[in-house]
Amino acid sequence: MTYDILLTIVPMVALLVAVLWKSSSNDGSFSFDKNFTGVLKGVSAIIVVFVHVPEAYHNLGQRLIMCFGFVAVTVFFMISAYGMLFSVNKNEEKYLSHFWRNRLASLLIPCLLIHLVGIVFKTIQGRDFSVIHYLISLPGYVWVLLQYCLLFFVVMLCRQKFRLSFRLCHVLMVLAITGSSLYLYLSSPDAENSSQMGWCYERMGLVWGTLLFVFFPRVANFMRQRWVAKTAVLGLLSLALGVAYVLNKHIWFYGEYLLKIVLGFVIISFVLFLAKKRTFGNAVINHLGLISYEIYLSHELVMSIVASYFPSISSGLFVCATLAFTILLSSFVHVLSAKMVSFVRA
Repeated sequence: MTYDILLTIVPMVALLVAVLWKSSSNDGSFSFDKNFTGVLKGVSAIIVVFVHVPEAYHNLGQRLIMCFGFVAVTVFFMISAYGMLFSVNKNEEKYLSHFWRNRLASLLIPCLLIHLVGIVFKTIQGRDFSVIHYLISLPGYVWVLLQYCLLFFVVMLCRQKFRLSFRLCHVLMVLAITGSSLYLYLSSPDAENSSQMGWCYERMGLVWGTLLFVFFPRVANFMRQRWVAKTAVLGLLSLALGVAYVLNKHIWFYGEYLLKIVLGFVIISFVLFLAKKRTFGNAVINHLGLISYEIYLSHELVMSIVASYFPSISSGLFVCATLAFTILLSSFVHVLSAKMVSFVRA
């Protein structure tokens, strides 16, 4: 058991080294640029892998990392919302004119390629499945992004037609996302996990991304002043809320929903404060950021392949093998999908 726990922790230590490698101190200015969000996506993608490890391969190290899975998915949604708002603000007419072509190509082409790999695997295994149904099925995470894309596009069309202000558009999107989150939670009393509730907790990351974009100058200024004290407070608050959530997560709404969302927000804020004074980026972590979407799409397929061919493998080796093969498959798929997406966009 100790051996498995150590093996499970090794990839996370390697990930920390990859994040810090070649990082450097900066002037303390907060930046949510493409380079930094790539680092966040790379780290979040690896954490998500730990969440879906089959129970037969669980160990203490894996379960500890798994606790942060909802935070990792929230980060993905936050970056998506921020990125889309940043792009439309930069060049509204150009961005909206090719919006669906670009969004659908980026979201669906990697899904299609990974599903083709899954079809080959299932066929070799002799499994009974519907090729068409499997080919067109989409992960819940992708459905949430498509829902947000539709909301975003409709609100921006209303802005153009009725000359709405950007601020009103932001308010409408925040209200719609928050309302959908509450509705999904309240209408799913018997659901056992977040995916069955339409990612009601994690989709609030779309709200955080919107608010970060709207109030970015104020946030940057807030982070600049008394950084050490505020970082320490956020760290202690994250710990306190984490304990409170563990003790109260069985309580309807307050513990199960509200406390979990607030905990995710505080942890993300703590991470942003911690990273504010350093500039990150190197070949390894940049690559993980590039293939983060493919990692999310492919890791469960890789797990089923590893479990099928190595059923008696230890939990530590299972986690390491899954991560290694997922990164390899994701890198290959990313190269193909990037070419196909570029072709479609052109």
